[in-house]
Amino acid sequence: MNPKYERRDGEDVFEYGLRLIEMKIEQKPDDLDWEDIVEATGIDCHRDSLRKAASVTPYSGYAVAQYFKKKYASQCAPNQDSYMNELDCKIAEMRKETKRFYDQRREFHKMVDRIGREENLEDRLIEAANGLKDSIGSIDFNHSHDLNNDNEAILVLTDWHYGMTTNNVWNQYNTTVCKDRIKNIVENAANRIMLHRCSKLHIVVLGDLVHGSIHVSARVASEELVCNQIMQASEILAQCVEYLSKFVDKTIVYMTYGNHARTIQDKNDSLHADNLERLIPWWLEQRLRGSENVLVKNDFENEFLCFRVFDYGFCASHGDLDGAKNSTTALTTLFHKKYGYNVDYILLGDKHHRESYEQFGVISMVCDALCGSDDYANDRRLYSNPGQTLLIVSSASGLDAEYHLRCG
Repeated sequence: MNPKYERRDGEDVFEYGLRLIEMKIEQKPDDLDWEDIVEATGIDCHRDSLRKAASVTPYSGYAVAQYFKKKYASQCAPNQDSYMNELDCKIAEMRKETKRFYDQRREFHKMVDRIGREENLEDRLIEAANGLKDSIGSIDFNHSHDLNNDNEAILVLTDWHYGMTTNNVWNQYNTTVCKDRIKNIVENAANRIMLHRCSKLHIVVLGDLVHGSIHVSARVASEELVCNQIMQASEILAQCVEYLSKFVDKTIVYMTYGNHARTIQDKNDSLHADNLERLIPWWLEQRLRGSENVLVKNDFENEFLCFRVFDYGFCASHGDLDGAKNSTTALTTLFHKKYGYNVDYILLGDKHHRESYEQFGVISMVCDALCGSDDYANDRRLYSNPGQTLLIVSSASGLDAEYHLRCG
């Protein structure tokens, strides 16, 4: 017999019989016969008698049972619906709590996993750090506490424009301010020269120490005659060299000329070398003749300065004919081809602002101007901090430090 026709636990014989009769009449299964019901329930009657008793008239036993079953169900339906709704709500609430629990547990497991990975990574890093020395080998550093003096300094003095006067929103400048700024610059330079224990000082003067009178505006903005400017600027420069030479074994002064001290106002009619500033190095030689450790180089016929610091080649000019970018190729090519001189660094002035450019391993720098922004710069809203440039060069690495010395 099909298992669904078997008697259930807790089901008495009468209930069992009613269920089988209901299935026989309602579902009409092929594998359940009235004889099967008689045998299953043990009723003492013929199978046809059972069939007729169950389905002959509306008042048969089965019809009466179904009537009262439906009636009872209809009477209990409202309460049953309410009960089922409440039960559904309880089930839904339980499912939400279950979902919340699983979400919390999942987040907790993620947090535990993350902490575990972090702790594992930390442990691995510690192991790797402890083992790095053995894996890459030990570097034997050779350090001496006795600092040597294998350094040389380059102090670039340019664009003082001594004699210029201006009083604008960016800058106030006159001969008194000029001397105060120079004093501050030289004292700061001395401190850094001692800090780096430099044995030699190269003072590179790039011109425009005086404001001159090449323009009407320059004559208006000057508080000294050009001759007075030359003499006074030369004396100030001599005092600077004399003071700084006390901090090194040897001082060498190199000087070129700018464009503000040319003898003819119109640059188109003027020879570039016809310049009053060319008198300054001649005068410095006479002025500093008693300083045994000072050498004034006065053998530059052109506007270029060339000198070596250790094995590094330096080229310098005022900068009115050169720029930071084009000089790295033009000047290096020119000097190498004509003189066989290799240039590593180029020093320029004139532009009154700081600028640096590197190309093909050659560093070109426009150095700071002492005078700051004049009326021309003020009218064009151009500004840069006034100052001078100090370079520290070592024999091992070349340009080792670069100081932009501010004026107070």
